[in-house]
Formats: sequence, structure tokens, C-alpha cells
Amino acid sequence: MAVSLGTLSSSSSGSSSNSKMLWESVLDLTKISQNKGSDPLIWAIHLSSQLSSAGVSLPSTDLANLLVSHICWENNNPISWKFLEKALMFNIVPPLLVLALLSTRVIPKRHTQQAAFRLYMELLKRHAFKLKSHVEFQNYPDHEFYRQCSPLSQIFGVKVNEPGSLLLVFIFSVVWQLVEAALGDEGLLELTEERKFRWNVPQDMELGDCGSYDGKRTEYQEMLQSRNTDGCRAHRAFPAKQSNF
Repeated sequence: MAVSLGTLSSSSSGSSSNSKMLWESVLDLTKISQNKGSDPLIWAIHLSSQLSSAGVSLPSTDLANLLVSHICWENNNPISWKFLEKALMFNIVPPLLVLALLSTRVIPKRHTQQAAFRLYMELLKRHAFKLKSHVEFQNYPDHEFYRQCSPLSQIFGVKVNEPGSLLLVFIFSVVWQLVEAALGDEGLLELTEERKFRWNVPQDMELGDCGSYDGKRTEYQEMLQSRNTDGCRAHRAFPAKQSNF
């Protein structure tokens, strides 16, 4: 790979300014690699090595937030999702946090970002059943950070102090969101007294989405929306043979 994080070393994590420079360099590296059409696998291997050399503990919560924010929504394109998938594969980002961050961003936008919703469901299918091994990983990041990212924890004030509780809260939050989304798509939420969508939409989600690669063909959008609704209803993603990664 022709691009790198430059002269960053273990001292990069020594101060807030150096830390900011580090993540700006990571973002620049990611953008350049994507623009050049670099192999996501090579990018992930290179980035993992560079972050380890810079003294960053992996999997990294900061990198998870950076990559999800990068996708939603200015870089919502296939190659960005492939880079995220490889970051998950190499365990340089925690799957639990990535899926939690995506769920609060993608599910509420499932009608305008149908392709993103399909890719989110594919990631959920691939990694949801592997989360137990990840939360038992000795270098797993601080659980309190995940508590703040969990919609269920925020709404009901559930205290998460151990990996098992964290995993349980995550599963309930995602299932709840998908069920609520399916009911909303079928118009069944209108029959309830409280019609307000229960899950808060993150502040970085703008109504005027840019960089979307699925908004040009109306018929394709309608087809995806129909399939997405069916997927929510069945709580399952599309078969692996249809994978977009």
C-alpha cells in the first residue's frame, strides 16, 4: 500500500493533540485507500499493524466510531462497507459497538437507505452469533462506554457491569428496534397510544443524505424496501450466497 500513517509512533497516544492527529491520519489513510480502490484486506492488515505500532489497544472503540461516522452518510458506498467488514474480520474494531452504532443510524433510515440497511443486516447475521467470544476477549474495551451506546440502556436505565449483561442488553435493543421497525412499516404502531418512535436518531444524521448509491432507481428502492420489511418480520438477513461483501 502506497499510503501510511507516516511517522506516528507509540507517543501518538500520549496527548489529546497527538491522539487527534492519529485519527485524522487514519481517516485520511482510509479515504485515500478507498479513492485508489485499494484492496480492503490489505488496508485492514496495514492499518492493524500501524495502530499497534502507535500504541493503540485493539479492538479500538475510537476506530469503530470513526468508521461508522465515515459511512453515515457522506461515504455510504460499497467500498466503505467492505473496509468496515475487513476491520471487523481482523478484530481491529469491536463488533458489538459497531453493530450498536449502526443500528441507531441505519434502522431509522431504512426507507431512504435501503442498501445500507441490507448491508447492516448482513453484518448482523455474520457477527451477532459470534459476540459471546468477543466480549470474553481479554482486551475488550471498557464496558461502560458500550452502556452509553446502547439505546435500551439509555431508555430503561439498565446497568451493564459485565460482559453477559452487555450482550443481553445489546440483543434486546437490536431485536426491539427491528420489531418496532417492522410494526411501523406495517402501520401497526398507529394503533398504539404512543406513536413516537422509541429510538433516538443520532444528531449526525441529516435529512438531505449525500453519497447515497441507492437513491437513483425508484423501482429498485421499492424492491429493497419490500425485502427489508420481510427481513425484519422474519428477523433474518438474506442468504449468504447473496452477500455484498
